[in-house]
Amino acid sequence: MGVKRSIPSSEGFNRAFSKPDQKVSTKHFLLLTNTNDLGFARIGVAVRKKDIKLAVHRNKIRRQIKGSFAIKASALPAFDYVVLVKKNITLSSTLVREELEALWTKLDA
Repeated sequence: MGVKRSIPSSEGFNRAFSKPDQKVSTKHFLLLTNTNDLGFARIGVAVRKKDIKLAVHRNKIRRQIKGSFAIKASALPAFDYVVLVKKNITLSSTLVREELEALWTKLDA
């Protein structure tokens, strides 16, 4: 990716949670966006331990989200994107991939 595209601190997350510029959701994900002055898109992923018990599963979902973002990052505007994972998500790779694709498509509309 070249540029570090992750949101580095809780400051970026808190800004997204308190005053998001835009909210987009699907059945298992909520995407919050905020503008940034960096000239490139950044991603943050929030997966609650309460919702997904095993760290292996939380990390798998994080990797899938970041992978999906990496593919779309160059086409996205310079925003901070925070993806929240909702309860009861299934770990099916195809389902997660399809839903993430729908999330990025809704963002463009």
